[in-house]
Amino acid sequence: GTTCVLVSFPFIFNPCLGCKDNTPQWAAFIYYLPFIIIFQFGWAATQISHLSLIPELVTSDHEKVELTAFRYAFTVMANITVYGLAWLLLNFQVDQSDRTEHLGIQDVPIFRNLSLIVVGLGAVFSLIFHLGTKEKPYPPGSLPQLEESTPLLQKEPMSPMRPLLIWKDWLLEPAFYQVAVLYMSTRLIVNLSQTYIAMYLTNSLLLPKKYIATIPLVMYVSGFLSSFLMKPVNKWIGRNLTYFVGILVVLAFASWVTLARQIGAEIYGAAVLLGAGSATILVTSLSMTADLIGTNTHSGAFVYGAMSFTDKMANGLAVMVIQNLHPCPTELCCPACISFYHWVMVLVTGGIAIAAIASLCCIMVWPIRVRYRE
Repeated sequence: GTTCVLVSFPFIFNPCLGCKDNTPQWAAFIYYLPFIIIFQFGWAATQISHLSLIPELVTSDHEKVELTAFRYAFTVMANITVYGLAWLLLNFQVDQSDRTEHLGIQDVPIFRNLSLIVVGLGAVFSLIFHLGTKEKPYPPGSLPQLEESTPLLQKEPMSPMRPLLIWKDWLLEPAFYQVAVLYMSTRLIVNLSQTYIAMYLTNSLLLPKKYIATIPLVMYVSGFLSSFLMKPVNKWIGRNLTYFVGILVVLAFASWVTLARQIGAEIYGAAVLLGAGSATILVTSLSMTADLIGTNTHSGAFVYGAMSFTDKMANGLAVMVIQNLHPCPTELCCPACISFYHWVMVLVTGGIAIAAIASLCCIMVWPIRVRYRE
């Protein structure tokens, strides 16, 4: 997975090799398509394998939250690094007299350089991970070797072992679909808000292009700080209420955007709300997924893969629908897209948050547990 990402990502953010000004869009599309497919495959393989380590490493529910929160915190640190580099590169460019305040074709070298820096840093830390992380020497679920001091007769009768679930068994689990819908809703909020925040800032609020680096940076910093509160908050009020608090914060952001059509410096406050709320619901939904897997760690990759599949499918369909509704598809932006991106930000946060609350209510009525073969 790491290799696929390393060999494909730089090409996605580089100009099409051999393309000219009169090259048709379909030719460029065909050029970029294989690199995007390879990257998505590699990213999914890396992410699912990494997530599957969480229930392997710890068994306590609170430790799962803590490990997931730490994982998210380091993810945020990586994102902060990317946006910090983007801010530096954009600021360095803006200081030049022949540059404009809005994104354009002149910014291609900036994103090319940024992608190369990101790939280089990622390669270094991936190498550290692969060299420093040791997997278990025996397969999950196998019995450890008996030693001389191990008693042959148990003082207490052992409880019968529950059969471990294979991938087909998960398809019969109602909780599997409950968590999948909740995780899909969470990812829709997080991914779509990150996707369209740049267009909202530059096209709806008409802010300078440096804001596309500073606002996500504020979001990630607030999410980073929020992630350290996940373990104590989960201990105090539980998984469901923690998720509910996070979704309320997201709804507060959506309400702010809805009521304030023209936002200036206040956008930083709204970004704090979105960052904190997104971090809370994402960490909690991943912890719920780890709870669902429980001791069935040998099929944990299938569960995370299925969650990721629903997430990718839903996000892809959502982006297609939004782009098909774009009021000026033949132009970069027109007067109508000012309000368009405004309402996109409202719906991808507030609208999907309502669907997430409905899914959470189902989980509160029917708690997450394995019911198959009971």
